[in-house]
Amino acid sequence: MTSAPNLSQPPRWLPLHVLCGGLLAAVGVLALSKQPVETWLVLPSTAAEMGMRCGFSLGVLILALLLALSLGLAVGMLTRRLGRHAEAFVAFIGRALACLPVAALAWGFVSLWIGHYGGPVETLMPAELPVAQNVWQTTLARLLWEFLAPALLLAVLLTGEVIHCVISDAKATVDLDFALRARGVPASARLWRHHLRQLLPLVRLRMQALCLVAPVYLIIIEDVLRFMGWGGWMAQSIRAADANGIALGSATGGIMMALLCGGLHLLRGRLRPSANRLTAFAWQPWQLWGLGLMTLSPFISSPWLVLWFAALLSGCASWHEAWTSVEKQLPLDPARSLGVSETGIWLRHVASVQCRMLVAWISAVFAQTLLWIAVACALQPALLQELGAPLAGWFRPLVVGSSQDAARTLADPSALLEAGGIIALAALCLHQVSRIVQPRPS
Repeated sequence: MTSAPNLSQPPRWLPLHVLCGGLLAAVGVLALSKQPVETWLVLPSTAAEMGMRCGFSLGVLILALLLALSLGLAVGMLTRRLGRHAEAFVAFIGRALACLPVAALAWGFVSLWIGHYGGPVETLMPAELPVAQNVWQTTLARLLWEFLAPALLLAVLLTGEVIHCVISDAKATVDLDFALRARGVPASARLWRHHLRQLLPLVRLRMQALCLVAPVYLIIIEDVLRFMGWGGWMAQSIRAADANGIALGSATGGIMMALLCGGLHLLRGRLRPSANRLTAFAWQPWQLWGLGLMTLSPFISSPWLVLWFAALLSGCASWHEAWTSVEKQLPLDPARSLGVSETGIWLRHVASVQCRMLVAWISAVFAQTLLWIAVACALQPALLQELGAPLAGWFRPLVVGSSQDAARTLADPSALLEAGGIIALAALCLHQVSRIVQPRPS
């Protein structure tokens, strides 16, 4: 999930920035854990197992991102033919899908697919087939479904975000429909050639932002499905507060995200990279680093402050650029030329716009923090004790910390789905408030 309606331009050499950020995060985790430097050398002993896990998770991430990109572009482009009202409705549905808590989605799938329909999930309940059918086709089908189950779950959240971005980013392109129609260009060529050519650089920007968030969602999905990948390793390390495991997962996660961001350079069209140094700081997987840091002793007393700060940092550059573009269009220089004081200029022209921007920023950050609290509670059930009574009641059904909780969820997923719907509705309302209130340049 992106933290602002308008993303900032990524820095130059984004994959290198993400890779260095992952390595620095690993060193920071080891340093804050106050372990002797000699124990850091234990990390390479698990490199072989971690390499295999990262390969499995990287395959799931690539498959999910490709599905989200294909479905999002197809739905967004086809909706463009139906008019503005249809576009607004489909974009709203996409945003609603992206606001679903990943724990509710994963456990809801398991409870409905296994508990209600009796379907197989190879990592949880493999399909029971006769011995005579154990041929290579059956083995291949088992292997494909083992990877498809987490990829399809991850693709649901990513597809919702891509659909919303394809429709909303279309407003930033030049409308050449009338000129192309006058030249006799067919409708299909106008849509899939000329409009898509303008849209691809913006889509690539959004996909790079999703590459920094998708691995965090994968942690919950692999943990629920017991998939032997990088996400399962991170879930076990975070739950056990294992600093060495978190550090190794942070470093390898940075490598995977750097590969994904670098692979998106294959898409046609590029935007000019940002020269603002703040973007290099903001374009990092702060949510992943926050989930790892909140388990360490310096931050264990205020875990929610860490998640809020991570959501704040991930969107700082985009909100700074949004305010800068709005401020340039305010009539500040004409007011000064007329002799208006700086206080009068601020009261008449700046104060109301700043208040709207502040409300939009707070709403977006709160929506992000709400969703990341759901992720943190699913990984560490003990964090529910830090929440107040209303919020703890929302998040408690999402916490499946024992076999009894799992059996209860499989038997009756209604409480889980209801809690996930409430959290998604709250996050969606906050995002809509942010989108409506935020001032935009004309």
